[in-house]
Amino acid sequence: MENIYRKVKRFAGEKAVISKGDKILTAVSGGPDSVLLLHLLSRLSGEKGFSVKAAYIHHNLRKEADAELVFVKKLAENLSVPFFYRNISIEGKTGIEEQARIKRYRALYEIAKRAGCNRIAVGHTLDDQAETVVMRFIKGAGLAGLRGILPEKHLFKNRDISVIRPLLCLEKKEILNVLDKTMIDYRIDRSNFSDDFLRNRIRSEVLPLLLKYNPGVKKQISRMSFLVQDDFAFMEKSAEQALAGILDKQGKNIDVRAYRKLDITLKRLTAALLIKKITGSHYRSFNRIKQVMEYLEKGDRKRLSAEKLAAVVSGKKF
Repeated sequence: MENIYRKVKRFAGEKAVISKGDKILTAVSGGPDSVLLLHLLSRLSGEKGFSVKAAYIHHNLRKEADAELVFVKKLAENLSVPFFYRNISIEGKTGIEEQARIKRYRALYEIAKRAGCNRIAVGHTLDDQAETVVMRFIKGAGLAGLRGILPEKHLFKNRDISVIRPLLCLEKKEILNVLDKTMIDYRIDRSNFSDDFLRNRIRSEVLPLLLKYNPGVKKQISRMSFLVQDDFAFMEKSAEQALAGILDKQGKNIDVRAYRKLDITLKRLTAALLIKKITGSHYRSFNRIKQVMEYLEKGDRKRLSAEKLAAVVSGKKF
């Protein structure tokens, strides 16, 4: 446990995802990753001067969830951690995974807001990182997608609450090994083995094949994702400066001529930032970015109102 503890402590420090005085809501499903996360944060809280609370989100999809709720509540009590839970309902039979993810984070946000927490900790691991990058590569993602899972991300309009992932430095086998050695109990969600979900198929079919060519491929993919995160952060900062240079002081008009002088990479990134500014969404659609770029490039206009571009982004001009 000591090696794991030091590893997570070092990673959290390097990525600056935890600060003194933080109030962290830990999402705990009862699975090995989140159970270890709660144990580690509970221990680290005394050393680093932050507080920890736990939350369980009941999706009402599996009969085992009732027992998991009881298990997580008892775990929190044993660690003297305040406990919260919410029930959510998933409608229909398609898009279950994505619908569950969105509703789960909304529920966690509401709990965090009411409990006075400024961070929500989730148990994503190095394995999750590798699976995510491979999945996005297969779907044809750009650099933004190949960053994989970020150590910290603001998913909500209230930027005072962020989602952090302190376990991205740990492989699944490390987690299972330390839990078994220390005899810390956990639960297994059998839906993680279902081939109905693309992520599970990547875990059971694609990654084992890649491991035959390189036994360290998961670590290599994770390392690559962190390098891409650093590079993309620099690029995005440059794009933000470029965006400030093409907008007037009120942010109501775009200097189209200045935009057209930008490097193609900055054109693409500023178009993405404009879409984000208009919609408030972090989602990057390649087609939508391309459409905005083409719209800004066509014609001989010198200026374009942000209001008119908003109509373009909403689809009214396409």
